[in-house]
Amino acid sequence: MKNLLLLVICLMTSAHVLGAWVIDPEGSYVGFASVKNDLIAENHSFTDVTGIIEESGNAKIVIALASVETLIPIRNERMRAILFEVAQYPHLTVTSNLNLDDFTSLGLGESETDNIILGVNLHGTDLSKNVLVKVTRSSDTSYEVTSLGPIVIHASQFALSDGLEALRKVAGLQSIDLMVPVTFDLKFVESEPKN
Repeated sequence: MKNLLLLVICLMTSAHVLGAWVIDPEGSYVGFASVKNDLIAENHSFTDVTGIIEESGNAKIVIALASVETLIPIRNERMRAILFEVAQYPHLTVTSNLNLDDFTSLGLGESETDNIILGVNLHGTDLSKNVLVKVTRSSDTSYEVTSLGPIVIHASQFALSDGLEALRKVAGLQSIDLMVPVTFDLKFVESEPKN
């Protein structure tokens, strides 16, 4: 999903030697939508997102599932306990291996799109997703990585169907859609600039 995510990129200009890149949590967003009773759509997000892209291009993003934010406290609690089962599965993890050289030529404000393969681990299940992202060099020491369109996940892919059904019953709803669109907008900043 979220998450997840997420991510792709970051490189340096020719004036720098590439260092590690880390997520700026204040400038990053991972969200998903839910549809209940076939016509009520609601947006949710995660507030605890961390991650790093190493010099080698290995990337890892970790989302704390307990940080789910739906703007309704009781729903947050139910998602943590019933859907995500955070006591047993506290994190959503996204990994990738990136060719950072693909982005080193980006000038300030320039963007490039790319398909990347993300490895997603959620609720004890691993899945690979091919995701189209847009990478923008937003400053000398930061990049924005944004999903181009929603990444649609089916709850059954991560053994979450039973949890959604339990949520539906406890909330007294007619239905909760099993198809979940996920989006992200991640800001990566250079952790140790090197001239």
